[in-house]
Parts: sequence; structure tokens; C-alpha cells
Amino acid sequence: MVRALGIISAAALAALVSSANADVPFQQLADFGLGGSPSDVNASGVIVGSVRVARETGGSSVPVYWPTPTSAPVELPSAEGGYALAINSSGDIVGAEFQPAGVYGVPVLWTNGERIVLPDLGEGAYATDINEAGVIVGSVIVKGNYRAARWVNRELELLPVPEFQTEDGVVWSLAESINSSGVITGTVRSPIGSGTPSAALRWDDKGVSLIESGGLETKGIAIDNLGGVVINGYFDGGSSRAPAVVQPDGFVNILAVPADLFAGASATTMSRSGVVGGYYYGDVNGGFGIRAVAWPNGVFTPLEMPAGQRYAFPSAVGMNGMVFGGATDGNGSSVGGFWQLEIEQNFLRSTPVSGARGQAVELSAESLRASGANVGYSVAARVDGSLVGQAITDSNGRARMSFTIPADFAGSQMTVRYTDENGASLVSVIEVTSGCVAGDLNCDGMIDASDLSVLLGAWGTSGAADIDGNGVVGASDLSILLANWGSV
Repeated sequence: MVRALGIISAAALAALVSSANADVPFQQLADFGLGGSPSDVNASGVIVGSVRVARETGGSSVPVYWPTPTSAPVELPSAEGGYALAINSSGDIVGAEFQPAGVYGVPVLWTNGERIVLPDLGEGAYATDINEAGVIVGSVIVKGNYRAARWVNRELELLPVPEFQTEDGVVWSLAESINSSGVITGTVRSPIGSGTPSAALRWDDKGVSLIESGGLETKGIAIDNLGGVVINGYFDGGSSRAPAVVQPDGFVNILAVPADLFAGASATTMSRSGVVGGYYYGDVNGGFGIRAVAWPNGVFTPLEMPAGQRYAFPSAVGMNGMVFGGATDGNGSSVGGFWQLEIEQNFLRSTPVSGARGQAVELSAESLRASGANVGYSVAARVDGSLVGQAITDSNGRARMSFTIPADFAGSQMTVRYTDENGASLVSVIEVTSGCVAGDLNCDGMIDASDLSVLLGAWGTSGAADIDGNGVVGASDLSILLANWGSV
């Protein structure tokens, strides 16, 4: 049930649009001379996408990454070429390769320089997005039809499909985007050309549901970390074509577009922080064209058309405010690049913690921006350089992780580096106190039968009796306790 509808008036929109001094400038990325298309960026500023290259058999697109916006592209290993579509903060990249002698794609994960072909059902598949936990979403081909899917720990899982009527009884489902909490959005539809309207979908821990918005022929494009889904549809009884952001509580915000736009506007992407990118039809150098636009904070913001081009389409929005896309003149010439939006600065806040050797402590950090907390964001913690945990921020922007100080740690302080998916980073410390010696589980100054009883009672679990900090109480912890028997 749609609870509320938000629309900016035409007068207010005109004021917002006219207040901009100029379109946001376009900055081109380096390619191999034949054009390219960037698709995503992670917290470290690594950009992924594809570029065209010259082959003996003709031109082909290959998956690449750009280490920085001013770097040359680096080709990722692929069998037949293809494209990289998404990257997370760990540097894991997903996309699809061209299939030899076939129409469909090959889903691929690139991690630590290794190319890994993801499992499908024998007919091909596409991997479209990956979140901070490494969960991948996309679509697989089943008997010639598309079925929404995800890959968890590189294992394929088909996503449920809701009841949906089509003229020919054939239903396609497509998973397009996943947020840091694992909620997915996409579309259910009939095959191309059958005429049945599509509907936007949400998959969460309750299953799959249609996204109610009051719009006609909706499509789920992307989801942010608060669970808001940007959809395309026809609103006002079908008279206006526009994107809308639908919140989990049912609130629908139809994004404003100028009233005189021919055929309205459509969204193509949204960042996990809620910045939407898309396109609209308009005049370009005295002729018909398709122009790129973004909606930071819901404000219609035109993006500059690259010189000599006529059609521009955003493909992704990064957490750093980069709107990626490509432009073409319609005659084979194309360029790939980005538009840099001004966005709020993000930062982390934390305080030092202390604990004794062998003790479990709570590591926590707040992910914040000037206007408030970042809710639903992923924060990672590294202790002395090693990743020890990753957690999602709560309603106050705080992420919490448990860490056990190694029983054999010899120093007095450990360094903790927190990083969130915005790229914000903070260094804190764990003060290691003298505390109890390893194995003195009740801290009575003696390792004896009472400590052995505590350890045996916790066997197979985790906690204070996990002396070596490997996550489970077992034989190695018993060995440490017995080696220190009687110690004080």
C-alpha cells in the first residue's frame, strides 16, 4: 500500500534548475583509443568498466579497471572479452564475458588478480552487482528465459519469483542491485515484445515482493543502503514518465523533471548513498539528443554533454559523488568518463578500547556525515593490518565487531584501522592490559581445576575461554591452559 507521495512543484523545480550556473563538467577517462564505458568505483577510487580494443579479428570490448581517474586502463583477464560492472571496497570485481559461439554471457568474478567463472545452469548468466560482504547478484538463463539469482560464497542461488501474469505465461526476473545489508532489487516482466507491463521487485529476508508505487510499467533499477529503491515508471495515471524512489515504509518520491521535457526522464543508476543518475531527451547543438542528469538530494542537475557527442547515459554513481557514463555521436565515436558532483564529506568516529590478553573486546566506530548518521553502511576493522571483522551500521551509524586479544600478544597496544564504504578511514588503538595470564579464566591468580572447568564448559563455543583467539574453544586452548598450570 502506498503511504505517501512526494512531488516537487513545477515552480520550485524551475527555481532549482535555474539556480545552477552550468551543467556539471564532464571529465574523460583514458582508453585505448576506441572508446570506453566506466561502470563503478569503490572506496579506494578504483574504477571498473570496459574499453574497446583492436583485435586481429576486429574490435572488441574488454573488461578493465582504472587505478585512478587519471590512470590508463588495465585489462582484466578474460577469455573472449566482456565488461566489468561493479566493484566493492575489497577490490572484488564482477561482470560478464562474451560467450564463445553463443548469445548469452559468462558470469565472472575477478579477485586478487584471479579470474573466477561463477556457476550457472549451463546456458549462461550475467553478474551485475556485488556488495561489501561479497554477495553477487544477476540473472541466469533457464531454458532460454531469465531468472534472478545471487551467488553467496560463489555458490548459485535462484531467487524466488512472485505471482505475475503475462500474456504468454512466460515470466522473466532480473536482479539488478544489492545494498550493503543484502537487500536486492530488480524487475519481473515478460519476454521482450510480448506487451505485458513490468513490475519492480524487492528481495529481503522476508522473501520477494512487488514494489507498490502507483506507477505503471515499473522497473527496479538500484537500491540504496536505507533500502530505498529507484524505479522507472509512468505516474499521474500514466501521463508522466519519471523515476521515483520508493522507501521501505511505502513513501514514494517521484523525482522532479522540468515540465517541458520531451518524454520525461529515466533513471539508470543510484549510489548506495541515494544519489540517482539518469537521462532525458532534449536539444543538443540544435538537434535531438539524449542528455545525462543526476538528482543529488532529489534536485534535477543536468550533466555536461562531452564535446562533439549527442547521446550520453550514466551507468553508475559512486559513493564519492562520481557519476560515470559514456557518450556517443551515434556514428561510432564514443567516450567514457565521469561527472563529479559535490557531496557531503563523510567521516568516522571511534574511541580506544582496552582489554587483557585472551579477552574479547568490542570494536566499534560511527560512520557519519554533516547531516547525520550513515545507516546501513558497511564498516571494516583491521587490527595490526589484518582484517578482523565487518559490520553494518545501526540507526545511530555505529558498527560493532567482537575481537579477542591474542593470549600470546607481547606488546601493550594494537592498532585498529576502521574503513567504511565511503572511503572514510580512522586509526584507533586497543590498549592491552596486563590482566590475567593466559588460562587464568576466572582471574583468581592461579590456573587450576576451576579454570579447567570453565574451559570444558565452554568447549566448542567462543568467548573468554577461547584463549588463542581462533574463534572456538578447543584442544589448542586446553594445551595453553595446561602449559601454564599453577602459574600466577
